[in-house]
Amino acid sequence: MDKAKRTLWGLSTGHFFLDMYAAILIPLYPLIAERLNINLAQISFVIAIGHSISSILQPLFGYISDKLNKRVFMFFGLVFASLFMPLGFISPNSIILTLCLIFGMAGNAFYHPQVTTMIKDCYTDNIKLSGAMGLFLGLGTIGYAFGPYFSTYIIKTFGENNFIYTGLIGLLLSFVILFFVPRLNNKHVDRKNNFLKTVNEILKNKICIFLISVTIIKAALIMSFGTYAPFILKKFDFSLSQTGIIMTIFYIAGGLSMIFASKIEKTVKLKGIIIISYLPLLPLTLAFLFFLKFNKFISAAILVTIGFFILLAAGCVLAYAQKAVLHAGTISGIIQGFTLAIGSIILIPFGFIGEHFGIEYIFILITLIAFIISIYTFKIKSEL
Repeated sequence: MDKAKRTLWGLSTGHFFLDMYAAILIPLYPLIAERLNINLAQISFVIAIGHSISSILQPLFGYISDKLNKRVFMFFGLVFASLFMPLGFISPNSIILTLCLIFGMAGNAFYHPQVTTMIKDCYTDNIKLSGAMGLFLGLGTIGYAFGPYFSTYIIKTFGENNFIYTGLIGLLLSFVILFFVPRLNNKHVDRKNNFLKTVNEILKNKICIFLISVTIIKAALIMSFGTYAPFILKKFDFSLSQTGIIMTIFYIAGGLSMIFASKIEKTVKLKGIIIISYLPLLPLTLAFLFFLKFNKFISAAILVTIGFFILLAAGCVLAYAQKAVLHAGTISGIIQGFTLAIGSIILIPFGFIGEHFGIEYIFILITLIAFIISIYTFKIKSEL
């Protein structure tokens, strides 16, 4: 196996497990909220803080990774996620839960910028890079999809007390990947630029500003559906195991869409794939909410379809952004981390909306914003 394939498959496998740990608490949040005696708005606040602090720092980690010749973030990213996310389930109070989420999600903040730069350095062709990035992000998302099912299966089969031992898998794998993935060869970065100057250069690029905006909406969409869908499924009498399976398939659909997105990009280009991704979400969401009252199977199928479209353009957007600027790790940290932080912060007011008006209005509001973005994208005149 050549260097490019070893790098891609090794890092993508690590991404599968990294994102699996990021998602293992998703179907368990209602149980955690009940055990800690906190309401929907409070658990939304905890999730938002836990995710946003580490994500806000991701551009800085990306900047540092641009200057590293060692795979430090690659290794410790998986270690942190493996240790702290399982600990979140047994947190005795909301403060400890928040800290576990911060340190667990710091693993993602370490891992993503460095490893996406490693993949980018292996491919010069834009379409091939989009395909590689789609595979990397796709397997990560499928891992994220597997997380809810994995956690509910472990608890159902082995009990809540043994849930913490799930972290051993990631700890072992972190050492395996360290030996499998080739060493870094970072010679393309201007090491004289400081962090603020690097970010300023990126923000002067109008294409990057647009792609960052698109990704913020994507982050808000996936965080909203990922966080609140289990609550609304529970409201309509879906069991815990049914919720875990539905959310698993939801993310698998998104992962598969990213893997095959580069083939669509060849025909419609990046602009077209963004429109295809966001335009159907509002009508699909209205249909999902309508069928919840009448047919569980149809409503679940529509929710899975929503997952497919939300993530369709993600790999292509990241690949294009990395090619648009010199500092691949920093822009990767912004695209994958800072935008997720903004999406997490959006959960705070959304939690209050859901608490006082109903969770349904959260879905309608965020997909309406995505619909407006897709209409705006039609009017953009650029090389996208």
